[in-house]
Amino acid sequence: MTDTAFDIGFETNGPIRVEATGEHIARVTYDRPDAMNAYNEALLRGAVETFERLDDHEAVRAIVLTGAGDAFCAGVDLNDMPLRPEMEFVEYETGLELFQDVVRTIRSIGTPVVAAVNGYALGAGSDTALACDFRVVSDEAVLGETFIDVGFVPGDGGAFLLPRLIGEARAKELIFTGRRLAGAEIVDWDLAREHLSPDRLLDAAEEFASELANRPPIALAQSKHLINDSFDVDLDRALDDATRAQRICSQTHDHTEAVAAFREDREPEFEGR
Repeated sequence: MTDTAFDIGFETNGPIRVEATGEHIARVTYDRPDAMNAYNEALLRGAVETFERLDDHEAVRAIVLTGAGDAFCAGVDLNDMPLRPEMEFVEYETGLELFQDVVRTIRSIGTPVVAAVNGYALGAGSDTALACDFRVVSDEAVLGETFIDVGFVPGDGGAFLLPRLIGEARAKELIFTGRRLAGAEIVDWDLAREHLSPDRLLDAAEEFASELANRPPIALAQSKHLINDSFDVDLDRALDDATRAQRICSQTHDHTEAVAAFREDREPEFEGR
């Protein structure tokens, strides 16, 4: 663990831990190791609240997400599941939204999120990993859209995210077959930037998160929004959005600092304002 330059400053709700592991880096750990960090209602609600609060934290510029023990997140906890087939549709819809809100939140916050996938990331856990901006995986990581195995569809965003990451045909192959990818295969399928030994995973994820945290936060957040929205708008709308984002960035202290640093032949010191 490197020098921690800030306090998290809040207590998390649900089985989830947050700690500052470096300057401007927050590590979020799903903490249900006995259940392979599978989602129950407490973890779902706690995850959304935690990501939102970290996004609002002035000292946090990048987030690393991982799981305690031997799994990242093995999907839904079948023994503590907020969904049941006999529910009325409206009630079922509300229950499924708990899962969808995790993906929606990770995608919508401006702070970049790096998934450090240390073991099983299946079903809803796979969708959570896919929602993150980047993934690094250990040799023990297993990623799978396993919904088809239980007669389900990817209800948490996988059918939206996978085609955008690897294309339609490859996404269909993983979703239709429920195939699980392990270790280096995940990188081969372009679903992670690198794979490492388990003892190197968190260090590598946090090193990359630190690289992101050293960039101007407002420009980084605006870039994330532009890219995430780009698949769902036409070119004219994308250019209009880019104009607004560029105008916002042009009025920041960080832009002024970057120009001054360039002229003075030094490294800029970004402050996120």
